Amino acid sequence: MNIKTLPIGSPWRTVLLVIVVAVADVLLSAISIGLGMDSGSVPDPEHSGIEWIRFAIAPILAPLGAVALIWRHRFPKTVAATTAVLGALSFSFTGFFVALFLLAKRRLDWWVAAVIALSLGVETLVGIEPLTWDVALVGVVGLAAISAWGAYRGQKGRTLDSRMLSLRERAELAEVERAAETERSRLAERHRIAREMHDTLAHRMSLVAVQAAALQVDAPDADTAHAARVIRETAHAALGELREVLGVLREKETAQAPTAPSGIADIPALADQWRQAGVAVEYVPQPGLTTDGIPDAVGRAAFRVAQEGITNVARHAPEARATVTLERYSSESNGPESELRITVVNGPSVSGDAAPGAGRGLIGLAERIRLLAGSLEHGPTTSGFELKARIPFTPQADQQNIEATS
Repeated sequence: MNIKTLPIGSPWRTVLLVIVVAVADVLLSAISIGLGMDSGSVPDPEHSGIEWIRFAIAPILAPLGAVALIWRHRFPKTVAATTAVLGALSFSFTGFFVALFLLAKRRLDWWVAAVIALSLGVETLVGIEPLTWDVALVGVVGLAAISAWGAYRGQKGRTLDSRMLSLRERAELAEVERAAETERSRLAERHRIAREMHDTLAHRMSLVAVQAAALQVDAPDADTAHAARVIRETAHAALGELREVLGVLREKETAQAPTAPSGIADIPALADQWRQAGVAVEYVPQPGLTTDGIPDAVGRAAFRVAQEGITNVARHAPEARATVTLERYSSESNGPESELRITVVNGPSVSGDAAPGAGRGLIGLAERIRLLAGSLEHGPTTSGFELKARIPFTPQADQQNIEATS
């Protein structure tokens, strides 16, 4: 196993380091004692008596320096000092060399010199052979070289980390700037669309409202005045809805409640407005229908289905009779899930000519229903035309219970 292939924070890296250093220190301690016995600097255990104890425990103390390396990152100074003493007592310095390298790698300061001095001092007191000046000089040079190498590696690592941090910050800044530019472009396009809608639709609807008000004042009879009033009120309502859409596009006043009707409770008023405009439309809700627990998104979608269906009737079959039905069903097989069904049917046109249309209304309505996991069906029938939407939903009370259980 190669240490370089292990992650920096991996515990196996520490385990492998401790095992390798412990084995090396035990072997080095045994070799040092054996060479000392051959040279006579270590006394014979049979004749030295109690003096031999410090040589006998040296191989036992040798792996303790490796164990101390477990805390090399948390207490680097203490570990370096401990391994210096243990290395001198066990006649092995592998653990001390590693600790000194890591200490210098972290920061090259007077602590490094102090630990080197401590190691030489303990070696002078308990070493196998007396520490001469030439041996001490070689030791200082060697330990200084280890410290210098550690300091170099530490500085190189810090430089690399700083460079990587700088690159990461630049990448994050570029990502933030790109997202900000995308947001600015999106807002600019939305503002452009809002301006175009304001300059065209809003002005034309205002003009319709003004002309209808003038016609209402100068109407030759009551029926004309009533029709002009309906046109004026419808134009004002359309202007209100248009202002709401423009506010959403410009992201202004989004915290305010919507002013345009857009729920199940508004369908009767919608039908009444179209009746006043001359369309024969009837709203027939399911007997005992309750809107409790129906999500707002589902209610808005149902309103849009009714709105689009009646508008198409007025455009393509203005003399036909239309019926809007709304039904709510609960599914026993799918648990708490329910389904809302809204249908707009009309008979054949008697004499009215169909107004031109682009067909985008049904496309957008189908997308709205599909986002709610529902379905939209429309097409001619034997007696006219039918628009039918099915929207599944989970009642809000049941949804809250499900979330609480989860």
